[in-house]
Amino acid sequence: MKIFTNIKLAATIAFTHMRARLKQTVIATAGVTFGITVFIFMVSFIQGSNDFVQAVAFEQSPHLRLYNEIQTASSNILDRAEPDAINAVSHVKPKDILLSLKDGPQIVQELQKDPRVAAISGSVSSQVFYRLGSSSINGTINGIRFEQENALFNLQAKLVEGSFKELSTLPNSIVTGVGLARRLNVKTGDRLEVTTEKGNNFSVKVVGIFKTGLTDIDKQQSYASLNTVQRFLEVPASYITDIKIKLHDMELAPAMSGELQAKYHFHGSDWKQDNSALLEGDALRKMIVYGVAVTILLVAGFGIFNILTMMIYEKMKDIAILKAMGFSDTDIRWVFLIQALIIGLTGALMGLVFGFLATYGISKMPYKSDVMITLDHLPVSFSPVYYVTGFTFGILTTTLAGYLPSRKAARVDPITILRG
Repeated sequence: MKIFTNIKLAATIAFTHMRARLKQTVIATAGVTFGITVFIFMVSFIQGSNDFVQAVAFEQSPHLRLYNEIQTASSNILDRAEPDAINAVSHVKPKDILLSLKDGPQIVQELQKDPRVAAISGSVSSQVFYRLGSSSINGTINGIRFEQENALFNLQAKLVEGSFKELSTLPNSIVTGVGLARRLNVKTGDRLEVTTEKGNNFSVKVVGIFKTGLTDIDKQQSYASLNTVQRFLEVPASYITDIKIKLHDMELAPAMSGELQAKYHFHGSDWKQDNSALLEGDALRKMIVYGVAVTILLVAGFGIFNILTMMIYEKMKDIAILKAMGFSDTDIRWVFLIQALIIGLTGALMGLVFGFLATYGISKMPYKSDVMITLDHLPVSFSPVYYVTGFTFGILTTTLAGYLPSRKAARVDPITILRG
């Protein structure tokens, strides 16, 4: 009870000091408020933008992909002829292997039964030239089964015009990216020529145009039915070059990739490998945002430190009188520590409110993008973690800023001060 009474009395004295220096108290509180507001706003906006970009990128990449990769032969004819000699061969040619996955369709059916797998698709990917008049553009054509591919990448939502369903009903039909269609100056219903790596030419009809928001894909990629691309490449119906998988838990992808590579002897990659640059960029941006926000809060903390230090010098006689009346060093320390806590708590709460209002306001701001088809307003994140982090750091900063001056006040010698 005595401790409670002493703290209550210390709080009363702290409020009196703060009212006596109301202007400085308001400035210190405003500094904390501004710091936390900027922290909430910057983190919410930048993380929201990062989340949106990642969502667009991850939506176009599988969690796990199996494929064959052309490699240089590990040994050559000289090594086999003279195994005990030191042989030096320059410019070893890559092995002549097929890019098709052996027993690919059967593996797709087998993996469909795996409880970890949410969706799976077997497809054929090939480099081609798109030709129209004098235009000749290098790109990629993907032979797909639309239902499987749509379950993976939600292709239907990315369609700008036309239809994906015509791929399975109309021979020699393709759906092109919006950038590719713009470069070739074609629209739905137009025809163009496709030239394969073997030099075979085919006339195809554009039955749809899609937009993913990823420029590299939209400028060079197209979709056709699996049977159509297999016919273009003159390969059997069992020929597929890629198995793409989405998992219920994407964090399982790295471990599962190693498991499937060892089991089927294919090459593989996972979403972390395929998007490593994007993930590293996200981490760097977070460091920058947190660094700027922490700097602002530290500046606010120094403001509180200076205000309380000046207050101690101005209130030396008051402190001496309080100690002469029987106030302990702990009581004096609480007087100034409570002032810092009040400033920190008030500033932190106001910062959370203003930060939320600023973030909410920008989230309602319309934003039209010619690249991102699904973006109609500025993306922000309202994760509670940012608010808890901002509030906690604001309180810790102001408490530390108040603790150091409070120790100085507690060490004041009342006899020396009262003697002058």
